[in-house]
Amino acid sequence: MVSYEEALESALAAMQGSQEVESVTIDRALGRVLAEDIYARRDLPPFDNSAMDGFAFKWSDLNKIMKVEGTIFAGDKKELPLQEGECFKIMTGAKLPASCDTVAPIEICDYQDETMSVKKDIAKGNAVRERGEELSSGQLILKRGDILNASKIALMASQGITEVRVYKKITIAIASTGNELKEPHEEAGEGEIYNINAINIAMHLKELGFDSVYLGVVPDSLEDAKSFIEKFKEYDVAITTGGISKGEADFTKQAFEHNGLDVIFSGVNVKPGHPTLFGLMDNTFVMAMPGNPLAAILNILLLGVPVLLKMQGAREHSHHTVKVEMAYGLTLNPKRVNIVLGSVKEGRFYPYKKNRYGSGMISPLAESNAIAICKEGLAQIAEGDIIDIIEIG
Repeated sequence: MVSYEEALESALAAMQGSQEVESVTIDRALGRVLAEDIYARRDLPPFDNSAMDGFAFKWSDLNKIMKVEGTIFAGDKKELPLQEGECFKIMTGAKLPASCDTVAPIEICDYQDETMSVKKDIAKGNAVRERGEELSSGQLILKRGDILNASKIALMASQGITEVRVYKKITIAIASTGNELKEPHEEAGEGEIYNINAINIAMHLKELGFDSVYLGVVPDSLEDAKSFIEKFKEYDVAITTGGISKGEADFTKQAFEHNGLDVIFSGVNVKPGHPTLFGLMDNTFVMAMPGNPLAAILNILLLGVPVLLKMQGAREHSHHTVKVEMAYGLTLNPKRVNIVLGSVKEGRFYPYKKNRYGSGMISPLAESNAIAICKEGLAQIAEGDIIDIIEIG
């Protein structure tokens, strides 16, 4: 059995980042990982322009009554000359003539009979967005390993980029164990339960940008399980739930070992989720989770996701933590890492039902938006203590 920190470190050390690359159009790049650095192709904005509707003029004419020589709309390309004592009406985003250096918003201007005067003092350069003030041509704007979200894709679009090189998606296969399992579309009879682990893991991974396939339920006989497990070798990652504790019918680990599993760790000193195994089976990374739903998904989120992000080529794969204040005190088992679910409200962390719930439950995760990882050796958290949490929803 290893500590939570040792489990995460050893798993990350055993896996290399993605190397296979493909090109996709930016409208298909959401959630993908960049395989190249991206540089600005042009200044942003590409020309001096007006930040609002108003009047453009030379600041030296600020206190004069100016003659309005016309209107400049966004998209107008003609360069318009300007004489002393003249101005232009200008629209938001329109190119600022070289002869102008200031824009007065229309709300502070007195405009009548084709003349305009400014009713308030304003600084030179007011309401002018200068060329290149956001980005300069040649500037690094995105790094290899960045995960592309809508904002990053919009940034590429601002540079006229239509196609980008990304790492190929890793392939993930999921299976459950247990003859008592019924799929959600089947009828569950006496002594049977619905298989929630597979869909739970698949949907959480999908939220994070990972696709997966469901292979079904591992047969509850060792020989059949050996053949079933071999199918995982077609994928980059194999995820199973159940079948790895010391019960008589729990032989998933044996089936993996028959297929050449090299164990990275087996058993983690954490609650919930002690019976967790990570390993390598040829070129397939194996994540064998506990059968209890809450333990399974928490170990996928806390231990599995950083490994998947690294495999996918992501530059950052560590959990982002936020400091919050404890809403009330908790007593913990100091002999292990305690994973505590709860909700953050106005900067305070409220443990779900004061941390009184079981690893076989699913409601605690559905009703929580944060996870606190309480380190081994910690026996007590007092109200008002500052702790680190990971936001999950």
